[in-house]
Amino acid sequence: MFPPALLSGGGWERLLATAGRLPLAVIDQQFGFEFALGREAAEADFCVFPVRGSALAAHYIREGEAAPSGSAAAALGACLARAAGDPTSFLSRKEGAVVLEYDVPDVLPEEPPPPGIFFVPDTASEDAVRRLHEDPADTVAALRAAAGWRADAAELRQVERVCEALSGAGYVAQAGVMPGRRPRAVRLVVHRIDAAGLPGLLERLRWPGSPDAAMSVMAETSEFTRPGAVLSLDVAAGGVSPRLGLELFRPVEWFRIDRAGWRPLIDRLADKAWCVPAKAAGLRAWPRAARLIGPGGVYRVHQTINHVKVVVANGRIGAKAYAAVVVRPPGS
Repeated sequence: MFPPALLSGGGWERLLATAGRLPLAVIDQQFGFEFALGREAAEADFCVFPVRGSALAAHYIREGEAAPSGSAAAALGACLARAAGDPTSFLSRKEGAVVLEYDVPDVLPEEPPPPGIFFVPDTASEDAVRRLHEDPADTVAALRAAAGWRADAAELRQVERVCEALSGAGYVAQAGVMPGRRPRAVRLVVHRIDAAGLPGLLERLRWPGSPDAAMSVMAETSEFTRPGAVLSLDVAAGGVSPRLGLELFRPVEWFRIDRAGWRPLIDRLADKAWCVPAKAAGLRAWPRAARLIGPGGVYRVHQTINHVKVVVANGRIGAKAYAAVVVRPPGS
């Protein structure tokens, strides 16, 4: 089903070994992959969506209850348990979902690192989205609790400063932490940025990179994507990281196949050498629908592309693609 240029060989085996630590029976009907487009290696990271009340969420809750006190697994399980049973919890008040992102390293450790944890409020609720942006202290406290991190006053000050600098220019639509990565940081995904105002905003954010690089990415891709900019910022105790992600979305719903619509953007990524030719060919072939015979009948499988992210960091530019697989069981 998957184009070999995107996922095959050792990359496929390592992904299965990482995902295999989760009981596959409780992975819900949607999961995702992250492909590094600037590398020839056919490998991917992956993510899952433990929806409240789902078997997958229950798995993490049970795993947390059995984990040592103070561990990352215990912290994540407690976070999901609060979301399931406490209407006053952060995720309940933000009407939010959780996305867990797993890095798949080249050499699998005996004990896998904990997943990245992202809070995504219900975008249909303007109030929920606004609260995530307007109460950074509450957001950071909830993320720290989910990751099992200790409070860091300098980190919180920097996140508050970034949110203040964004006032009137955009809003934080997602926030996350990656306990398995160093250095520690809070990732903020910022929507509704006017592209023309991007250089001034990056200056106010004190991003230590060149605005010209970011603007060149926007200029090369804007004709194929939704208007405006979506920024991915890593905010640490020392300020905003040199790594800047520019997330590019098609003007269609994420669950649409839209193979023809993605092709011009993929072609441009390849033309700019932000995507190697083999990965570009694989990505063009990714969106598809198929039917598989499984337990209980015929399953419908949809492979879609959610978005592409072009990362600018220390003078280098590269791209990643975020793809989804949606499995519809018989009768759905």
